[in-house]
Amino acid sequence: MKNSKLILYILMISALAINTPLSIIGMISQISQYFNTTIAISGLYVSSFTFTIAISGLFIPVLFSKYERRKTFIFILTVFAISNIIIILTKSIVVASFFRILSAIFYPAFISLALTVSEQIAPEGEKQDYITRILLGISVGSIVGLPITTGLGTVFGYQTAMSWIFLINFTCLVLIVIFFPQIPGQSKGYELPFSTLKSKKFIMASIGIIMMPIGASIVYNYLPYFLQIVSHIYTYRLSMFLFVYGIFSIGGTWLGGKLIVKRDKATLIIFQLVCAAVFILLYFAADLLVPVMILVLAFGILDGMGYNLIQYIETSVLPESPELANGVFLTILNGGIAIGIAIGGFIVDGFGVMFIFVFGTIFLLLAFVLLYYVIFVLKIDLKYS
Repeated sequence: MKNSKLILYILMISALAINTPLSIIGMISQISQYFNTTIAISGLYVSSFTFTIAISGLFIPVLFSKYERRKTFIFILTVFAISNIIIILTKSIVVASFFRILSAIFYPAFISLALTVSEQIAPEGEKQDYITRILLGISVGSIVGLPITTGLGTVFGYQTAMSWIFLINFTCLVLIVIFFPQIPGQSKGYELPFSTLKSKKFIMASIGIIMMPIGASIVYNYLPYFLQIVSHIYTYRLSMFLFVYGIFSIGGTWLGGKLIVKRDKATLIIFQLVCAAVFILLYFAADLLVPVMILVLAFGILDGMGYNLIQYIETSVLPESPELANGVFLTILNGGIAIGIAIGGFIVDGFGVMFIFVFGTIFLLLAFVLLYYVIFVLKIDLKYS
């Protein structure tokens, strides 16, 4: 398609922008003060976005699959813009929560269609590279957005931080209105592939890959606590190190896309074992600062790769339904993260922070067994095999 690079970069920046609402996780105390509510309620306000994505990812992308892409993107970014304005102005956490959830409902449609469009417009031989660029946008939105949003919230307050989120989303809306071409949706009504959804391959593959974000999330979301309590990395040093971790994670997303194209089966299987090995080494080397830092950065690379692996498997088992496949990818990713956070909390409270590595390893080994089964026994059709 003509101007495919321009379309790709607009979608990449938009994926970054639409992911910034997730970055308010570092402002829970400021949110609590602004709305005059408890930390627990503020935590629910923050996590409502992720939980909503996990649910709406199963059906919203399918509902929007038949509509013209440019109008769909404009509609969704307009919803985000209006929701963000109300969130900035209201002093009611109930009202703010409603509009935060409203925008989250449409998030899976935007990301799913962005992934679908990027693959459609890609030149032959560059499809995975185009998909990876969208995934990089998602990754950068979380990683770069977190320190910016947290810094603005800490220094200038909640409204200023939310204004930054509104500004970047509104900028992408303007870019799409001015530069994005009309791209038709599906020409006929969408029918869910029930035979595929009920198949053993789809069910086992989906169970296998949800173990990945669960295992990774158990460790990732409690890494700051581990680094403070065990490795004694505090204050600005911790923030800087986590930012470097994020940069490595972005590199991992790029690397994952390259490895999938070259050796998809090996990448999918070895990934689980390497990540589990990193967790085991972290458990035993917890008191050694330099090895811990090296291992955490290695986990950052692997964590970034996970985006590509999950999306690749789902689009492989649902090749005739790309919007649905990308919606399921978002559901599995965000659902796995939410489950991992919950499990990790019980682990830290019940067993201590060191056991996040033990349980993270268990889930990754379960993923290894299940994915080995679906790839080599059930022989699912992978796109690049």
